[in-house]
This record gives sequence, structure tokens and C-alpha cells, in this order.
Amino acid sequence: MSRLIVSRICFVLSFIALSACSSVASTSVVRIESDEISVDKFEQTVQQLADAGQLELTNGRASGETTYSLLGALLRGKATTQLLALYGQSVTEADRTTVLNQLGEDSLSADLAPELKDLIVELNSGDLALRRIAPPTPDEMTKLYADEPAELGALCMRHILVDDESTAKKVLSLLSKGDDFATLAGTYSTEPGADISGGILGTASSECIALSEIQGQFDAGFTSGALQAKAGAPYGPVKSSFGWHIILIRPFAEIADSLQAILTVDSGHTLLTGYLATAHITVGSAYGRWDPTTGNIVAN
Repeated sequence: MSRLIVSRICFVLSFIALSACSSVASTSVVRIESDEISVDKFEQTVQQLADAGQLELTNGRASGETTYSLLGALLRGKATTQLLALYGQSVTEADRTTVLNQLGEDSLSADLAPELKDLIVELNSGDLALRRIAPPTPDEMTKLYADEPAELGALCMRHILVDDESTAKKVLSLLSKGDDFATLAGTYSTEPGADISGGILGTASSECIALSEIQGQFDAGFTSGALQAKAGAPYGPVKSSFGWHIILIRPFAEIADSLQAILTVDSGHTLLTGYLATAHITVGSAYGRWDPTTGNIVAN
């Protein structure tokens, strides 16, 4: 598998809720739902990676960016296990054998402590198992979308962008009185082409956008608002670097086919992104904070 699989735990799996806490119990570094990563386990992993030449320590400690990346990888591993269980899947011996065989091709694996090697195998095996998760059924999608749209790993939105908060509140008031969202987008939105699009945000091939793309490319303020919005209910005003937004998560019936198409491509990893964006995650204040708008652990 080349050096990548050894380094992956620290640097590649950082591409990993809506809440981040300033602190958790002193024995925990990160907690996701009922699972935790203990301080002892984390510090042991850091030291083992340093011993294997995978990271450098300064005065016995890893740098901030390395800490965030490593914690992100471990958090993603916990989330993967939880998601697999939700969808009736688990890591198999065949998954582990595949990873072990690939890891055996890397000469660096000989320098790994047994516990570290086991951890790397489990993280990579989890990625293999995610590929077996099938898209939710239409009934399951309907319920998930109604409860927490972002949990499906994609968002299907309209928005109205204006220059000031007072105008945004005016638009929100008109919507509460029953005015049509698309019509108001054409009248008030400063976004080019809003009179034609009705404020729809999508791609050239879909009326929905993968959450990973939103987290990587959209303004953090807008993303935060979109993650909090509920289907069918205008949400705002939301401030971004572009102005003020009213966001509408579109009704499921309008976008069901587009959402299904996104989930069909890589259901497991798409759902994992959504799970991490909506799960209850807490991070010890000494180790950073969870940022659902980017899907990463970042500095306080």
C-alpha cells in the first residue's frame, strides 16, 4: 500500500455535531456520542508515531496541526464504527487481511508498535467496510431528511442574498406571510441570475451539493446556517462574508432524485460526512475544538 497507509493515520484521514464543547472529562480527548478517545490512548499513539518516525515532537509534544490531524483521524474512526453499526455493517476479517497484506508491503511497518499497527489496520479496514453501506431506502431518506437534512451528507438549498440585515429580516417576514421564495429571490437577491434560478444552489449535474464540497468551499458563516436549517422552513438571517442570507432547505419531494443520485456514488463516505456534521461531538479544550462547518478539529 506504500508509505501512505502508515502516514495516513496522522495526515490523510484528517478529512473528517453541530456542537463543540470547550471541555470534556479530564480522561477524554474527544467524545462522539457515547464513545470516547482517552487522554492515555491518544498520548500513547502520539509517542508511538514519533518512535516510528511518522511525526516530530518538540519538548515532548506534537505540533497543533499534527494534533488536530491525528485527532481527526481517530474521531473519524470512531464515527465509522458507529455508522457501520447503524447500517448493519462491520469490519470483517477479509477487510483486515486486505489491509495487513498491503501494510506488509511497506518496509516502514516493521517499525510500528503492535498497538499502532492494529490501529492503522482498523482505520483502513473501516474505510473498506464503508463501501458496503447501501444508500438509505426512500422511506429512510424521507425520515432522515425531515429530521436532520445534513445527516444524509448533502444539502439541497435555495437562498436569498442581500446586502444588509434589515432587508434580510424583511424578506424573512414576507416568507412568513406566504410569499413565494423563488419570486422573492428574483426580486431581492443580489446574486447574479437569481431571477432565473430562484435562488437554487446546486451544481451543473445536480440540484444538491455534497456536504464535503460545502465544507471545503463555502463561507463558514453560510455553512453554519445551512447545517442548522430544517427542511421547508426558511432560516436566517445568516451573515457571511458576502452579505446576509435567507436559506431554505428544499422540500424532499423536489430533490429526492438528485439526493438519491449523490448517495448512489459513494453512500458510505457521504453518509459518514453527514454523520460527523450532526453527531454530538465534544473536544477537550487543550486539544482544540470541533468545527462542523469544515469537518475538522481546529484551534480554539
